Amino acid sequence: MDESQFFHGLLQGFPQLEDLHARHVEFYEERLSHVLLAGVVRWAVGLLSEAGQRSAEEITVLRLTNFIERAYVQGDDEVKELIRFSFVENLPYLGEDGYRICECLTGNLLKMLMER
Repeated sequence: MDESQFFHGLLQGFPQLEDLHARHVEFYEERLSHVLLAGVVRWAVGLLSEAGQRSAEEITVLRLTNFIERAYVQGDDEVKELIRFSFVENLPYLGEDGYRICECLTGNLLKMLMER
């Protein structure tokens, strides 16, 4: 999976990100992948911070983290770098607001989180 396929799959699987993507492209006049994925992290943290246990929002964030994990496994080196530096590195630290999203991580994402 290359970067283009990654973002295509992300927007297909999560249509609620279309507005974020459109505003990003309008502002930057292109897709800046690292900046956009950092925005996805902020969106997911915000969504989860207002969500109850087993809510639709929590399920959406779980689906998102599962998608990101699969993309890391199937992605080329550029996708792996994108996920490491723009998804994992932008996650909240223990004790910060929104850390609950880190409880949704598994596999490679969890390992990278623990290594930072």
